[in-house]
Amino acid sequence: MSRLSVTKALFRSSSLLGLCLVSSTAWSEATISILIQDGAGEGFNDPAVTTPVGGNNGTTLGQQRLNVFRRAGNIWSTVINSDVEIVINGQFDPQACSMMGSVLGSAGALTIHADFANAPIADTWYSQALANSISGVDLDPATSDINMTFNSDIDTGCSGATGWYYGLDGAAPPDRISLLPVVLHEMGHGLGFQTFTSNSTGAFFAARPDIWTEFLFDLDANVNWRDLPDNAARQASAINDPNLVWIGPNVTAEFPNVLSNPNQLVVDAPGAIAGSFQAQGAAFGPPVPLAGLSGDMTLVIDGAGLDVNDGCEPLSNDLTGQIALINRGNCSFTSKSINAQNAGAIGVVITNNAATGLPPVGGQDPLVVVPTIGITQADGDIIKGALPADTVTVTLNFDMTTFAGTNGGFLRMHAPDPVAPGSSVSHWTTAATPSLLMEPAITPSLFEEVDLTRQLYQDIGWSLDTTSIFSDGFED
Repeated sequence: MSRLSVTKALFRSSSLLGLCLVSSTAWSEATISILIQDGAGEGFNDPAVTTPVGGNNGTTLGQQRLNVFRRAGNIWSTVINSDVEIVINGQFDPQACSMMGSVLGSAGALTIHADFANAPIADTWYSQALANSISGVDLDPATSDINMTFNSDIDTGCSGATGWYYGLDGAAPPDRISLLPVVLHEMGHGLGFQTFTSNSTGAFFAARPDIWTEFLFDLDANVNWRDLPDNAARQASAINDPNLVWIGPNVTAEFPNVLSNPNQLVVDAPGAIAGSFQAQGAAFGPPVPLAGLSGDMTLVIDGAGLDVNDGCEPLSNDLTGQIALINRGNCSFTSKSINAQNAGAIGVVITNNAATGLPPVGGQDPLVVVPTIGITQADGDIIKGALPADTVTVTLNFDMTTFAGTNGGFLRMHAPDPVAPGSSVSHWTTAATPSLLMEPAITPSLFEEVDLTRQLYQDIGWSLDTTSIFSDGFED
């Protein structure tokens, strides 16, 4: 199953009650239903009295949760077509939850199918809901299509957030996690936004490729996952950021209309290391100003902990008017930025601690008031090699020649090193700007926009409904 993260959190009993979220007829909008798996008095059946919020008129906790699922089902049903009802097993259960990391929820297809009637590609796995839609029949009527679980403990405040936000208006306060984009994300996985190939071993499920392997492409090997020579090659490709990309024609044609230009770090001086370095914008704090942000760069010193340059403790050097360079690791990205701004920094650059790729720079903290970006370990080493002998002057700005989160003309996949089980490969890269629904990290900018997931669904074989999408791409 695929997992979604938020701030420092990760997305990770049977009742006879089934809630039909959406009704439709013929080959048009899909019908999505949820079979509640919670027992009496818990989860979707929780009778705790609550106040309506943000367009959600439920008066009990269970009713509000169901209303969020109804809204998510309505959105997806107006995106995809299917003559076969899509049935989701849904539940809220206590999950791991702490200030250092919390499970939010998980979802995935319950069965997969190959070589069914009308299958676009032979000897290839498809998720159940997609296979049913293509074939026009329920290929496993005794089994639901998708399983979804969400963390009921989030409402206790254990994650650092006060709890879930059940409103339907996109106005979640900063201390709450909006449930609607989480449900949309997890339904998205169950509907087919996932590979069944192991991202840790590279092995095909039951020695057969899935439809994702047709469009997962390694730019170094110049071949898709289906045609990579062996499991070891796919295993290596799963951590080959930024060179694992999606080559589906619909996504590739649409992303220029969705994505913006990426951050970059320009070293202005000294001349020996001057140049432009690829960068990852942070999910928190203010964005880099459009006009850019310039200053001298200083490597932080905190004088304590596992690494005196990791910015995890209050800094001992004065960074007034400067841009801080900080090593990744040992504490949250937001903690590093807060310690740097408290020392006077006007911007923060975090250098990766992994040999490949950019740091994800995720998290949320309203206390961060300076722009933060991340750079590769190699580029960070170049800059550190010039310090402190030389004054290193830099500018944080944007690369106007390309689109954030792309490489070689294709949208990148999430392929960090080391591999992130349940997250790698089955998500878009976190480098995409603006944030996309199917990234592994949720940000406050996400609410009910399904963005490039629609085009990926076209690539893998879904028929899409085009009658209920506004010109701006938002669903009614």
